[in-house]
Amino acid sequence: MSIQLRVSVALVVCVLAMGAGAARAERSTIAGNAGTITLDWQATQDRAGRPLIAGRVITYGGKSGYCSTRLLVETLDAQGQVVAQNVGFVPGYVGGYDDVYFELPIRTPGTGYRASIASWDKCSGGQ
Repeated sequence: MSIQLRVSVALVVCVLAMGAGAARAERSTIAGNAGTITLDWQATQDRAGRPLIAGRVITYGGKSGYCSTRLLVETLDAQGQVVAQNVGFVPGYVGGYDDVYFELPIRTPGTGYRASIASWDKCSGGQ
């Protein structure tokens, strides 16, 4: 194998290894007087290889619950600018001291993503 071919193969392997790192998990917390609601998420793929956001909504506080929890997923370009937005829902009821799993498809793939809790409706329940 020629030296030029070896160098080319080594460069391709290095570039592929840089992009094959582990997915980075993100966390955001909203504090309130009835406790906190935390969103833990990461960008991943479904079984078919399509991009999605998967994570958990975790509540620390038992005074009320949350219905219709809406998530905002923003697709970012290489400079960190928002190029697309998508709103999805956390399935079901999120109660006090709860941990609810969700998955939300990414409609516009990009360089990076930002997910946040856009809004929710307060529901009865809790202590």
